[in-house]
Amino acid sequence: MTRHARGRAEGPARGRGAGPALRGAGAAALAGLVAVLLGACHGLPGSTPVEQGQVVGRAQPEGVRIIPRGPVPGSDADALVLDFLRAGVGADDDSGVAREYLTASASAQWHPDGSAWIYENPQALRVAVVRPGTVTVTGTASAELDKEGHYVELPPGQVRTATLTLARVDDQWRIDGGLDRLTAAWISRADFGRYSSFALTYAAPQDDVAVTDRRWFLQGPGLITRLTRAQLSPPPSYLQGAVVTGIPEYTDLSMGAVSVESQVAHVALSGRAINADDRNRRLMWQQLTTTLTALTGVDAVQLEADGSRLTVPGLPDRPLTAADVSLHPPTQPSGPVLLRSRAGLERADPARLADPEVRQERLPQRDVAGPPLPQVGARWFRLAVSPDGHEVAGIDGDRSALARWRDGRLVEVPDVGTDLTRPAYDGSGHLWLSGRTAGGTRVLVQPTADLSGRPPAAINVPWLADRTVVALRPSPDGQRVLVVSQGAKDGRTSVGVAGVLRKDGHPVGLAAPIAVAGGLTEVVDAAWLDTETLGVVGRSDPAADHRVVVAPISGPSQTLGPVPGATGITTYAGTRNIVVTTRRGVALVRAGNQFVPLVATSDFVVPGH
Repeated sequence: MTRHARGRAEGPARGRGAGPALRGAGAAALAGLVAVLLGACHGLPGSTPVEQGQVVGRAQPEGVRIIPRGPVPGSDADALVLDFLRAGVGADDDSGVAREYLTASASAQWHPDGSAWIYENPQALRVAVVRPGTVTVTGTASAELDKEGHYVELPPGQVRTATLTLARVDDQWRIDGGLDRLTAAWISRADFGRYSSFALTYAAPQDDVAVTDRRWFLQGPGLITRLTRAQLSPPPSYLQGAVVTGIPEYTDLSMGAVSVESQVAHVALSGRAINADDRNRRLMWQQLTTTLTALTGVDAVQLEADGSRLTVPGLPDRPLTAADVSLHPPTQPSGPVLLRSRAGLERADPARLADPEVRQERLPQRDVAGPPLPQVGARWFRLAVSPDGHEVAGIDGDRSALARWRDGRLVEVPDVGTDLTRPAYDGSGHLWLSGRTAGGTRVLVQPTADLSGRPPAAINVPWLADRTVVALRPSPDGQRVLVVSQGAKDGRTSVGVAGVLRKDGHPVGLAAPIAVAGGLTEVVDAAWLDTETLGVVGRSDPAADHRVVVAPISGPSQTLGPVPGATGITTYAGTRNIVVTTRRGVALVRAGNQFVPLVATSDFVVPGH
């Protein structure tokens, strides 16, 4: 049998007299569900713990094509529904095989949206006959896969149910109703190995800083076309208004697919691309070249529009590599960290702190040069340091007043609100925090140049109206903010990432967030580890210790060791150098999957975090 065979001859024949035996076989078959194929225009994320290297690995643009099996003559109702799930929602041939399981009227009304639910094992998905002609599908999902290809973890115990009605067509069962509750696919953990993630590329509005959005795509034939079409689409909702794209709206592929010859991807765009001005044409080259050269076998990109090369003044007249056009990554703050003890603040070189000999001998760290440090006293805590190291901010013990020290000058702002969060600085000259005011929960922002003593201004974040913010930190690129918030009704905490909406360069609001680390229900703190990954301290079991979770914005999380008594999290150099502060006045540093003592301090403050 060829690799393209649909496999109609596989397995025993299923007849109406096979009843219980058939249902047992169907349940066993769940363990081997075939991967759901993607729609031609969308990537589809997956959900299973994988090695972190898979997230950034380069996948081949082509590969083995997997074609699902059509209906088996004589199938019982539950077996037919099981095979329908195996055939997949949103297959790459417009769900052609899956539609063979439907009546004509059901097929006309069924519109799969490319999204999916992920289940962990065969027992998490059940198909049962309720009565003749009615079948229920019940599954416990661990992750949600949205139609754009983002992977979002879910809180434990998320049950999804759909009831399907069936009809006899030529003496065979076919699905006739209930598909409005089954527009999403079901994918097993094992099948996630067939997917790879890729970062789509956008830019910050004010400069050429890259902002990435990671999505998951099925490997194999058509991968490069799916990836290209995803990049041609508008930015996702959590980034809309926060990033820019050079691709004019409704731009599509004029040839229907992207071809690769001699490691050059030839992208023929529709005539709408010609409408872009020189700046957006350049950005179009930057986006598509950066994104597509992440594929193995693609070293350069050639863009055409309406049959001619898409020209841009200053760009070479040849296929371009990522080095020719790449957007530059955001500048990462560097420099000494601040430690707090009874004696006050002191600077420390984190590389020296991490040296075992330094830790063992407890060598003094006060010889590190830098701007004068303020005398913060015992009143102020939850400190933050600006990226340039010239400003320190903190809140008082009542969490109602803000203090800022700029080159030694103290500016105190009383009565800012209640339940203030730790302040945080972005790279564009703004101080962020959140708290409750007379108008409810507010996100507060103030330019660092404003030393007037006025309270920070509230920006527009309607989705936080009935929540309390636990932590808030802007991203290294300054275009996103992570928000840890707690619901007023259920008390659960959640982590979200939202794009920053600006006017004349100043923040004025946050877009609707994308959920991150959804498996946690009680979160203490969170921080950016890099531009795509968060470090979160939390737990899903109230009886367990808090743990550190390394959580990509779109991807499966990695759970590290316990950190009892954790009060905060930060990093001084990516995912390997995570630091957790504790109630015992000790900062712990990551050592493999565990955390070991680093230095005695009640605050470990990294510039720009």
